[in-house]
Amino acid sequence: MIDMISYLKDYREEVPAWLSDYLQGKQFSFKDIMSSRVAYYPGYYQRGNCDGTIIKVGNKSHSVHSFLYVDYIKREVLQEQIAKKDSFRGYHSIGQIEWRESDIMSSGQHCILKPIKDDAPYCFSMIMKRDEDKNDTYGAEHFVVTFLFGSGIETYRCLFKIEFQNAPWLFLLNETYKGGTFERYIQSSHNFPQFVLFDKNARIWEGYKKVENVSPVFGEFRRRRDLYVRLS
Repeated sequence: MIDMISYLKDYREEVPAWLSDYLQGKQFSFKDIMSSRVAYYPGYYQRGNCDGTIIKVGNKSHSVHSFLYVDYIKREVLQEQIAKKDSFRGYHSIGQIEWRESDIMSSGQHCILKPIKDDAPYCFSMIMKRDEDKNDTYGAEHFVVTFLFGSGIETYRCLFKIEFQNAPWLFLLNETYKGGTFERYIQSSHNFPQFVLFDKNARIWEGYKKVENVSPVFGEFRRRRDLYVRLS
């Protein structure tokens, strides 16, 4: 049995040049964020906590450096979560970019940043740099995490089907979407992630198989997640 992070190290990705060369205050595009592998986590806010499992897995294995978190969480609540001590243990932010719909959807379609009642939509990216007392065994020198207020399925459709036409490399499906709604969309769109971390209560998608001899990871509230790979 091999641990999941060690297994994914065989799929190592070099840090994209725009990210490794980033300097505070420097501009980049949303297209840059989507230009390499992306880890996608819809419904990440559960029971008053943000789940960092997918960042831990992707960053420590150096297999993915861009993380996209999508949920209907108020901006002020998210900021409180980010401000918690050790929310990004071993890393610190060296930049933050705010995105408008026009920055994200060059096609001109307005399908992502929609207000819900009195909650204003948002999308911003944080560029994280590893603390100087850490090295490559701890994780990549840089990664970027993007937080977007919105529907997990609608955002998937807009970003990975309409605008950029590529699927996430890594996906975490938790109990939020355990009823099969996401699977139906994925199957109909034919836009399949390479790897999926399935929550223990989530429905396993057709066309995916569990990676043998790889141990699970345990996320927020010790929830078990197993690694599955798309069948070719």
